[in-house]
Amino acid sequence: MSATRPRPRRLINGVIEDVDASVLKLGPEFDVKQVSHDGEEMPLIALNLSEVRLLMMAAMRQRRREMNGQGGGYDDMEQDDMDEEELLSSNQIVRKTQEYLSIFARFRDEDTVSAVEHILKTPENADLHPFEIAQLGSLSCEDAEEAKTLIPSLANKKSDQELQALLDSLRRYG
Repeated sequence: MSATRPRPRRLINGVIEDVDASVLKLGPEFDVKQVSHDGEEMPLIALNLSEVRLLMMAAMRQRRREMNGQGGGYDDMEQDDMDEEELLSSNQIVRKTQEYLSIFARFRDEDTVSAVEHILKTPENADLHPFEIAQLGSLSCEDAEEAKTLIPSLANKKSDQELQALLDSLRRYG
């Protein structure tokens, strides 16, 4: 991607807003501090594909339990032996989303997703934006150069050696 290429523009509330991921200008929904519906300030949560996959699977299991009259909570989720295919909803959008996540989610089980989140949220990575953390957890970058190409905002935050060490740590789980 050329550095002089115009960035995508979005229409928000009748105003055209430039979006530029290289400087983390991602739009109001990616502000680090969000305001909830009740006016409270809350931190931005950006999920990687593996986290989204786990949440969707848990929601579908819960829905299945409720439809079968079992009630149940999220606690017995791991004891549920349903496979992904069985849990796919009849809703085409949900089904297509789940198919996408089954293909592209890097990390499969809850323990691995938790370990990856722990690595990405260590104190030495405190300078990373939630969007960058989600991208690092979703993309399978081989080296620091590739990561900085795909996530340009990392260029000013991590040296190649620091970023490579982080990528190597993530690769051990995927």
